[in-house]
Amino acid sequence: MAFNDVAVPTSQNFGDDLLPIRYLNDFLFCERRAALHLLERIWRDNQFTLEGSFAHRRVDIEANHKRGNKRNLTGLWVVSHRLGLIGRCDLVEFLPPPGELDPKVASAASSSASSPAAKPAVIPFPVDFKRGRKRRWDNDEVQLCAQALCLEEMLGVPVPEGAIFHVKSQRRQVVVFDADLRAITVETVDRLRQLFESRATPSAKFHRKCLGCSLNEWCLPKSQRPRATPLRYLENIIQDHLSETEDSES
Repeated sequence: MAFNDVAVPTSQNFGDDLLPIRYLNDFLFCERRAALHLLERIWRDNQFTLEGSFAHRRVDIEANHKRGNKRNLTGLWVVSHRLGLIGRCDLVEFLPPPGELDPKVASAASSSASSPAAKPAVIPFPVDFKRGRKRRWDNDEVQLCAQALCLEEMLGVPVPEGAIFHVKSQRRQVVVFDADLRAITVETVDRLRQLFESRATPSAKFHRKCLGCSLNEWCLPKSQRPRATPLRYLENIIQDHLSETEDSES
């Protein structure tokens, strides 16, 4: 596959039964939030969502640029009919193939590609832009891996790696699409589809991450908390301590 062979979709007219890739991120962060967005069509902006939109202002524009020995595509629509997914990649770099790949990663990538080429001329490298630092949840990695699975199906070439670009630190976090991450991604797609087909919004459960959610005032998770007891008070203190420990280690 050469640069000129890359089919670049320019719209999202792929079908009505496809789930947007971005909801995988929502689902792993909070299943109720995913349902409020996907099923009830409720969306509210806050500081973090607006900062995220600002961080994406350049890569949301469809563009095709050649830089040296690589080509950069922004705003690229991707689709997987096998998984029933559709989405838009912030940036896909088409790079010359490396000399050698990790055998396990190469095997996982080749098995997902439809009609994989024996020796591709270029390798797609998806890059997802995020406003803040790396989170302790794996939702960003799963969202990126889903983009890779779509690219493999569309282009018939392995996509072994990608990266998450953190706008605030201006640094990339390389993500290897190994067998474990691919399995988690496919499982998450299945669970998201079950949620979509059930048409049932999960009940609210308060967590510290709710405080930064743009739907906090609409969801009202604190109002659903069980009646306060001494035992529950101690459990909450322990949970908060564990969460703070995880935050400091991430």
